[in-house]
Amino acid sequence: MGIRFGWKNVVLTTLQDVGIDVRPVEHEKYDLLLCNDKVVLNLIALDNNYSPVELIELQSAYQLKNITLLQLWEDVWLARQEQLLGRIKSVLGLNKRLHGRKGEIIVINQKEADDFLNRNHIQESARAKYKFALQMDGQIVAVACFSNIRLMKRIAPDYKSVELIRFATLIGYTVTGGFTKLLKHFIKMVAPNDVMSYADRDWSLGNAYAQSGFKLVNVTPPAQIWLHKTDLQRYFSHRLPVAAPEVLSEYLSIFNTGNLKYILYLA
Repeated sequence: MGIRFGWKNVVLTTLQDVGIDVRPVEHEKYDLLLCNDKVVLNLIALDNNYSPVELIELQSAYQLKNITLLQLWEDVWLARQEQLLGRIKSVLGLNKRLHGRKGEIIVINQKEADDFLNRNHIQESARAKYKFALQMDGQIVAVACFSNIRLMKRIAPDYKSVELIRFATLIGYTVTGGFTKLLKHFIKMVAPNDVMSYADRDWSLGNAYAQSGFKLVNVTPPAQIWLHKTDLQRYFSHRLPVAAPEVLSEYLSIFNTGNLKYILYLA
C-alpha cells in the first residue's frame, strides 16, 4: 500500500460524499476539518513537526468548547478508511440504532472475534481470553473481548481484575444498551472486583466509559510508535519484529497522544 500524497483532499471529498457537512477551519499550524459543527478532525501528515503535547492541548481547547477533536493520522486513513468513516459517523450520531435488549449473547472463538473486529474496529483485533458477541437475527452486531483474570494481591489476596480489551459494533450501527448488556453478562460469569480498560486519546474522550459507570483513574503518556513504510502496520517499541538499525530504516517513528485509563469498581 505504502505512503501516498494528496490524502487530505480525499478525506474532505469522501466525507462530503457520505453526506457530512465539512468545512475547513482556518489555523496557522494545523489542517482542521469541522464536521456537522460537532466534530473537528485534525489531519496529521506523517512528515509533520508536531509534538504530542501540542496535539493534546489542541484537543483540550476544543473540548472546552464542547467540540470533540479527533487526531486523524495519514497512515490510519490509508489503512483503515472504512473503519474511520464508521467511527466519525458514530461520533456525529449518524448511525442507525438497534436495541441491545433484543439481542442474544453468544460465546465466540478467537477467529470469529478477529473477523468481526478486523472489519469494524479501528485498531483491529487482539488476543483475548473471553470473547462474547451480541447476535440479532443470526448476525453479530457487537463484540466484547476480555483478558484473563489478574490477581491484584497488593490490593487484597483474592482481588480479581480483568481488562476489557476490545468492544465494537457493526459499522453504521449503534447498539443501544449493547455494551452494558455484554459487560453485565461477563461480570456475572467471572465475578471480578473491577474491570479496567483504555480509551485511545487520538479517537476518544472516554464518554462511553463514563456513561457506563467507569472512573477515570489515570492518563498514560504519549508513546513512540514505529510505522512500517510499506504495509503501514504500527508497532510499539517493545513489539517490533526486529530492532537492527538496518531494518529500522524500513520504519518511520511516529507517536500517539496516550490513553485514558478507566476502571469500573464492582466491590
